[in-house]
Amino acid sequence: MIFLIGAFTVLNVLFYLKLAFEWKQIPNIQQAESLRPFSVIIPVRNEEKNITHILKDLDNQKYPYDLFEIIVVDDFSDDKTIETVNELKSSLNVQTRLIKLDDKNSHGKKHALTAGVNAAKQEIILTTDADCSLEENWINSYNDAFDETTNMVAGPVGIQGNNLFSKLQQVEFAGLMGFGAVTISKENPSMCSGANLGFRKRAFEEVGGYSDNLFTPSGDDEFLLYNIMRRFPHSTRFMKTKNAVVTTPAHSKLSSFINQRIRWTSKWKYNKNPFVRLSAVLFFIDYLLFYVGIAGALFHEFNSLLIGSFIFLRFIAIWSFVGPVNSFLKGNNSFWPLLIFQIIYPLHVLFMGMNSIFGSYTWKGRKYR
Repeated sequence: MIFLIGAFTVLNVLFYLKLAFEWKQIPNIQQAESLRPFSVIIPVRNEEKNITHILKDLDNQKYPYDLFEIIVVDDFSDDKTIETVNELKSSLNVQTRLIKLDDKNSHGKKHALTAGVNAAKQEIILTTDADCSLEENWINSYNDAFDETTNMVAGPVGIQGNNLFSKLQQVEFAGLMGFGAVTISKENPSMCSGANLGFRKRAFEEVGGYSDNLFTPSGDDEFLLYNIMRRFPHSTRFMKTKNAVVTTPAHSKLSSFINQRIRWTSKWKYNKNPFVRLSAVLFFIDYLLFYVGIAGALFHEFNSLLIGSFIFLRFIAIWSFVGPVNSFLKGNNSFWPLLIFQIIYPLHVLFMGMNSIFGSYTWKGRKYR
């Protein structure tokens, strides 16, 4: 058993060191010579507290107002989201439209995004979420990232917050975002975030949009990424520029955090990319062995110094990767949160993995199994 724990430790260390190296190799975006038009889609459900902020961020973009439009798609909100958008539209400089889903049998984010894409006047679609904050050069960054050969651009997303719970979420998401960026750059995609995503309408239509994954409420970003990269090789890139970083608040409640993570992990079993499925299984085994090693050291079954060395090496390796990514995403100092996170994250993965298979979750007032 100690040999198996040691072998997975070596694999873990090499894996994160490789990710750290490949993160540094992702090229920066070069400034474009001309300007392109965009349609920005924001799917919403019960976002009356957030929608004003995101619309004002878009209205404050340093980009010609006649070269982009905003489409807000309402997914049967039962708060004052619709009223808020209608009141605000007339005060915005950029053309803003509100679309409402009308078939209650066709609800959820994927249906909202599809309605937005169908209504979009422009070929290049940008998506974000109502609870996000955007830099004033966000659209400029997408203009630089797209050229005539580009079908999809994945943008960076960071978590905001100053307490320990928020910082733990920061380092977790920085690891996920960095992993997604590296795998996209290597043409073997694992993940991206719909909170910061761009794609061509033509590519969306050619892969059938979300028609092959409507059975799961999550995955509007990840499955579309995989389908477009498979259908159009070498036409997707990660947008590694700080002007493009979209930030979203950390969860303040543990219950909302757990619901979101179960929603995310529930889609892995539907993922068509064998690399992603294999990675999920290997991570699960690795973290299980991590706790077996700690338990063995506590009960004097394994040499405590050896297990401690394993833990130290794992931490240095993951810090070499997550630290720079977290800094790029405008996160706080990651050393202590990451040190704590290394101990609790395996439990988090094991818990979420089991719940994604056997549990249920609530999202936007709807319950899913």
